[in-house]
Amino acid sequence: MYKWAVTDKYATFIGVTAADERKLSWDDAFMGDPLPSIANWISPRLSQYLPGKAKAKKIGDSPGSSTLNLVSQHAVDVLKDIFDKHSSLYPVELEGADKPYYMVVAKMIDALDRVRSTGKIYSHQPNLFAPVETWVFKDSLIQDVDLFTVPDSVTCIYVSQKFKDRVVATKLKGFCFKTEFWGGETFVS
Repeated sequence: MYKWAVTDKYATFIGVTAADERKLSWDDAFMGDPLPSIANWISPRLSQYLPGKAKAKKIGDSPGSSTLNLVSQHAVDVLKDIFDKHSSLYPVELEGADKPYYMVVAKMIDALDRVRSTGKIYSHQPNLFAPVETWVFKDSLIQDVDLFTVPDSVTCIYVSQKFKDRVVATKLKGFCFKTEFWGGETFVS
């Protein structure tokens, strides 16, 4: 399994307004608003994060927004069976994009083997890691699962070899896959 990470090779995005940014921080009760159902979702407007005098970057098929993963309509089409089975896709509006984009909210599976995995421990939740530095999963819980998250971090998405292979085979751009949080192998499409 790989962690689907954000790469600085392609554009990353932030909310245009504070309200837009709160929608993106749905996983943090202090910083954001709870994630509503898709039926009640109003798409946030996002602009490319350009600190200082940074130049605009290309918008890939998997741009990021903080710890969230965004995907293009093209990526949704290519990975439709996986997204339909393992996630919900919330529309977002990206300034400068000429096609639709979505925020990926993956289904949660408590599959992390916390004895063999490593990470920092939450002080207020001693049974959870923040972050998960090296991950080992309980294989029986993730058989035939190609995309999921764990309770330790609901925005950190893990993907299968099948997911990565399809990204590579279809030449999607901007996906970053890591084998460890701090080190390990990193692949950017």
